Amino acid sequence: MATIGMHFGHDAGAALTEEGGYHVIEAERRLGLRHVCGGNGDFSRAAGEWLAELRARAAGPVTRIAVADWYTPRCEVLPPALVELVNEDARWTATGGTGLADAVTRVIKTLDWPLAEEFDDVTLTAVRHHYAHAALAYYTSGARQALVLALDGTGNYAECGMVCLGDGDQLTPVMSFTNRTGPRFGLVYEALARRIHGSQFDTGKLLGLTATGDTDPSLLPVLRAMLVPQSTRRASRDLYERLDEDLLTGTALRYADTWWEYDPVSGGYLDAGLADSSDDDVVHSFGSVFPDEIRTADGRTTPVGTSPDERVCRDLAATLQTAVERDLTRLVIGISRRFPSYATLCYAGGCALNITANSLLAESGQFTRVSIPTCCDDSGIALGAALAVADPSDRPALLSRSGWAPLAYAGPPLQGLDEADGGRRPRADDLARRLTELGLAVRRTDDEEEFLESVAELLAGRRCVAWLEGGMETGPRALGHRSLLVSAHWSGARRYVSQTIKQREWFRPVAPICPEEVADQYFTGPLDHTEAMLFAVRVRPDRARQLAEARHIDGTARLQTVRPVEHPLLHRLCHAVGARTELPVLINTSANGGGRPILNRLDEAVELLLETELDAVVLPEHRLIAE
Repeated sequence: MATIGMHFGHDAGAALTEEGGYHVIEAERRLGLRHVCGGNGDFSRAAGEWLAELRARAAGPVTRIAVADWYTPRCEVLPPALVELVNEDARWTATGGTGLADAVTRVIKTLDWPLAEEFDDVTLTAVRHHYAHAALAYYTSGARQALVLALDGTGNYAECGMVCLGDGDQLTPVMSFTNRTGPRFGLVYEALARRIHGSQFDTGKLLGLTATGDTDPSLLPVLRAMLVPQSTRRASRDLYERLDEDLLTGTALRYADTWWEYDPVSGGYLDAGLADSSDDDVVHSFGSVFPDEIRTADGRTTPVGTSPDERVCRDLAATLQTAVERDLTRLVIGISRRFPSYATLCYAGGCALNITANSLLAESGQFTRVSIPTCCDDSGIALGAALAVADPSDRPALLSRSGWAPLAYAGPPLQGLDEADGGRRPRADDLARRLTELGLAVRRTDDEEEFLESVAELLAGRRCVAWLEGGMETGPRALGHRSLLVSAHWSGARRYVSQTIKQREWFRPVAPICPEEVADQYFTGPLDHTEAMLFAVRVRPDRARQLAEARHIDGTARLQTVRPVEHPLLHRLCHAVGARTELPVLINTSANGGGRPILNRLDEAVELLLETELDAVVLPEHRLIAE
C-alpha cells in the first residue's frame, strides 16, 4: 500500500511514501516559479497530473491521501470539505494535553474532490501544518525515540510551532506555539528580510548578510522582546530568559507615523494593541512589517534602512541573528529538560534552515544527535503530511544515520532535451548527438577514470561545471546532484560562480564540498552533522588563506562532506582535483540562473551554458561533458 501527500501553500508539491521509499514533486521546479502555491498559474492542471504520476509510480494501491491544511484561498483544486474545515474549524486552537493530540489529523469527505475521483477506496485526511513538519523530521530520521520540534514563521494562522514526542511508530504532540505569545523567530526574521531584500522568502539572504554586520548591544534587548515578550518569559521561566527591564524601559518602535512604546505589562510593543485582534492581524503585524525606526533605552533612535548595502541593515541582521540564537537555544534546551529521556532532537520548519543556530544546538551537549531533513521547509510538507497518516507499512524502514540519502535525492531524475521524452532516461549516444547539433563540443567516454580525470582537469584549470547526477535533491540545497562546481584553490573562484555566473549578491555564501575522511584537516565544528549543508562549521585558522574562497565572511562554512557509499564519483572527483591543486575541496552552489528554481531539465542546463560564463555541463551517469 502507499500514501500520497499534497501541500497547496507556498513551496507547494506532492509526495509519495511506501515501503520501498519516497518520491517528492516540488511544484516550483516543475512550473519554473519560485515558491509557487496552489493559486499560481497552471497549478490546477499540474496537481492532477502529479497525483496520477504518483499513483502510477506506487508499487501497490494508494489507500490514503493527506492534505496539509495551510493553503492559499485562491487555490482552485482543494476539496470543498477542506476549505470548510480550515475556514471554520481548523484554526486548531487547542494548545496542550489531549486536546492537541486530537487536533492534528482529521478525516474529511472525499466524494466532493475531483482530483480524487480516479482513486478507489481512499481516505482523505487533513493534517495540521506543524504536525506535518514534525512527522517529516521524525519518520525520516532513523530514530526510534526522539524529541521532535517544528518551528517556522506561521503555519495554520497564528501557530508558529509544535513539540512532539516520537516513540517507535507513534508521534504524539505535547506543545504548541503561537505568534500571539511567541516565539516569533521565523516571523520577525521574515519581516526584516522583506524590509531589506524585498521578500519574506529572502530569509536565506538575510542569514548570509548577518556575517557582514555587528551585534548592537542596545538593540539586542529590543529585538529579543519582539521575538518573545516579557509576559511569556515570565510565564515560562524554564524556557525563556527574563530580560533586564532597565534595558527596555523607554524603548519604542515606530511604524509609519506611530510610536509604540514598550509596555511593561505585556512586555512587548505591539502586543497590548493586538490583544483583541484576529490571529491574521497578529501574523501580519509581526511578519509583514518591520519597524521604520527603533528607540533604545539610552534615548538613541535608529532609522531602519532598506538595503543590504546600508550599515544599519547589516548590523540589524547581525543583532537579530544573535537574538534568535540566544532565545532559540534556551528554548530548545528548556524543552529537552522537560522531556529528559529523549536524547535525539528531530527538527523541521523554516527556522531549521538557520545553519548557525543549528550548530549551536548540535554543540550544546544536550543531544546525541540533531537530525534535520533536507526538505525541512515547506517543500517537505507534502511528504510530512503523507507520513503523518500513513500506515507504518507505508513508511520506509527506519534506518541508521546513513539512511539520509533516500530522502535527500527523492526528487525526479534529470529530464531530457525533448518535451516528448516522457521522463525516460535518454541514451548517452542520443544525448551526445543532440548536444552536438546545438553547437556544443561533446566529450564522451566509457572509461570512468578517464571521465573523472577530464572533469578534474577542467576544475583545476579554473573552469566551472554543472554536475547533474541522479535523482534531484529535495529542499533548497544543491547536494551534488544539481550543482555548479568550481575548485576552491584559486583566487576569484567564489566571485566567478556566485556573482558572474549566477548574478547573486556579494554577501551570499557559497558552500564547500569535501571528502568526509579529510574534513577535519580543514574544518572544525559539528563534522558528524555535515551531510546536507544544514549546519555551520568553522574553517581552521591555519587553513583560512587556503580556503579563502570557500569560507564565509565570518570564517564559517556550510559544509557538505561526501562519502564513497553515497557519492562515489563526486568523492573521487574531489581527490582528483586535490591531486592537481593540493586542495580536495570544491565550491558548490545550486545549478540555476539568478532568481530561478534549481534546474531539472537538460535544456535549462544548456541555456545556462550558452547564456552565462558557465564552462561545461557534466552528466556523470553518461560519462559525458558538453562545453
